Amino acid sequence: MAHVRRQVRDKMVDVLKAGVSLVNRRVYASRIYSLTQDKLPALVVTTVSESSGLMNMGSTKNLDRSVSISVDVYVRATETFDDDLDAICVQVEEAIGGNFYLDGLSKNTVLTSTEVEFSGEAEQPAGVARLTYDVRYVTSVADVELAK
Repeated sequence: MAHVRRQVRDKMVDVLKAGVSLVNRRVYASRIYSLTQDKLPALVVTTVSESSGLMNMGSTKNLDRSVSISVDVYVRATETFDDDLDAICVQVEEAIGGNFYLDGLSKNTVLTSTEVEFSGEAEQPAGVARLTYDVRYVTSVADVELAK
């Protein structure tokens, strides 16, 4: 098994591959590889940060965790890139909203912000929307591979 944080990220990738038809299953869980023109539109899912706090339940010690996951939407920069981004964002939000608990990994999965910008990082200039989700989950202090 893997850390629940990774399981959450991987589950989001699976949900998005199944639910966002406009990107033709081009959903990546890494920001290592550059996105070339033939890979757009695409989604990149990454972990941004995580915070945690101790929960005492009798003798059991658990961590209440909140991980920030970004879903970056990349489209070709054309005169319709805002509309293209919005159309894909609709599918992203509905796919994640349709699996709010990420098959039992999370207590909730909440969209906390959306930012839209123009990026010259791809081979061709791209429009980018970043949807940031706050995913709350609980683990034991001694077992971070199992969500409670």
